[in-house]
Amino acid sequence: MGRVYGLVAWAVVPVAVALGPTARAAEPPALKIGLPETMFNGVPSAVAQTAARPFQTMFEKQSGFTCEIATPAKDHAELADEIRSGKIDVAVFHGFEYAWVRQHKELVPLLVTVPITKLRACLVVNSGSGVKSAEELKGACVAIPSNTKAHCRLYLERLKATLSTDRCEPAKLDGNTVEDALDAVAGGRCPAALVDAAALNAYQKDKPGAGKQLKVLSESDVFPAGVIVYRKDAFDAPTAAKIRNGLIKSVSTAQGKLLTSLWRLEGFAQMSATDEAELDRCLKNYPAPKK
Repeated sequence: MGRVYGLVAWAVVPVAVALGPTARAAEPPALKIGLPETMFNGVPSAVAQTAARPFQTMFEKQSGFTCEIATPAKDHAELADEIRSGKIDVAVFHGFEYAWVRQHKELVPLLVTVPITKLRACLVVNSGSGVKSAEELKGACVAIPSNTKAHCRLYLERLKATLSTDRCEPAKLDGNTVEDALDAVAGGRCPAALVDAAALNAYQKDKPGAGKQLKVLSESDVFPAGVIVYRKDAFDAPTAAKIRNGLIKSVSTAQGKLLTSLWRLEGFAQMSATDEAELDRCLKNYPAPKK
């Protein structure tokens, strides 16, 4: 059983203070927030924790609790185990990761993130290459930027599973950014690149000349947005509602604008039937990896 946080539980504090110095109330334990390493591809753990600090600040403000960012979990399974065992109280999952663990009743969705653009993965080639399918891409031919988003890596992983061996392997490049990868494909130095659709659109807008040299060879369906969950016994219902409503409204504040800018979000929303359907579809198309 982990720590339990609630508006009712901490209502005893004023009473304890009124009884005098001999009845000093204990400080509530810090609320632990966990994230998966996959949310920070190519980023050291210490940097990942720093990047998560704006979310920590927002959560502290809306919950009234002191919060700590835990060391990122190595994957979705470890993160789910940590929250179920009470090591952490709140976790942020990629949408497809939450689809893999949502059968655990201890994990309760608090909010879904609302990304600025829909999450899609693209396999991009040079428009003059003549390549018509991923099956034609042989060997080390796909440039994969170091900060490539997790849903893109998942898409390529599952795509490769449907192809012949020695297809769509990572290519070596001088640079590791999205721009480096797309420059290499546009310039004919690399057969293909794996990028998020939004990143491709931004590149084509910023570099229209090079952008015209690119075409999408294959593209994923929309992936579900990220989900913030909490352990079932961590909050009482009034506390969960307070935090949920506070985070939804927080996007209009200076801190909220900083967070949504860094995480490329429009904001947060309560999970809807549409979100549930997207999670079901994602789980069908991208089953959980075998242990």
